[in-house]
Amino acid sequence: MRRTAWLAVVITVGVGVLLGWCVAFAPAWIVQHDIGVQGGSQLSTADRLRAVNDVRVVLLQGAAGLVALGGIGLGAVLSLRQIRVSREGQFIDLFARAIEQLSSEQVSVRHGGVYAMEQIADAAPHYRGHVAALLASFVRQQAPWPPARPPGEVDAERPRYTGGLRDDVGGAIAALSRRSMVLPGDSIELEKVDLRGAELVDHDLSGFCFAGANLDGANLTGCDLSHTTFAEASLKNANLTGATLTDANLTDANLTGADLTGATGLGPPPAPHHAPAT
Repeated sequence: MRRTAWLAVVITVGVGVLLGWCVAFAPAWIVQHDIGVQGGSQLSTADRLRAVNDVRVVLLQGAAGLVALGGIGLGAVLSLRQIRVSREGQFIDLFARAIEQLSSEQVSVRHGGVYAMEQIADAAPHYRGHVAALLASFVRQQAPWPPARPPGEVDAERPRYTGGLRDDVGGAIAALSRRSMVLPGDSIELEKVDLRGAELVDHDLSGFCFAGANLDGANLTGCDLSHTTFAEASLKNANLTGATLTDANLTDANLTGADLTGATGLGPPPAPHHAPAT
């Protein structure tokens, strides 16, 4: 608002100076310049005043045209500004509504909130980092490891999951792997999440952080896991066939029974994992 007020003041002053120049100074100077000193002395006072007035009329008409064009331009700028403000308000409403969906008790509503967030990230690039952080937080809250609920209750639900994950959690990870909301250089923090048996075939999980997560039996076939952190994660019996592991951090990861057939980018063998004494 302050910038708009200053712009209005500057335009008003500029128009005043232009009109003053057109009325008071320019006409006489133009007549004098065009006719010259010798010619000007041959004009009667009435003819000279008539010539000055004619020039003044032309200048005022031109100035009026410029003012009209300036008004149109200023109106267009203010209209565009209002459109941006209105559109930003719509995005804020959509964002708030999607957050409400993510906090619903119903899986289907939360699932819808995940895809609403992805659509917001596609339509409003300045929301992408916020959307990515929210979806990562959502996965950490909805699928923590160890489970927040009794293990027997969680294990009883698992056979009903599609692709090894509940729909809302699987949808969030799939949206993050499509990377439309992941800013360059950002890491998706999914530490200590429960992704046991997750079907994540061909997902782009590069740069993700699964430190301390449980991915036992997860299917990571063909995944891009370059620069991904699996420090102290459990990958027992995980399928890493054809996965890209360039610069992946496997420090203290448990790869017992993991299938690494065709995996590329493997560095030195990870440090041995020692099971705790019982």
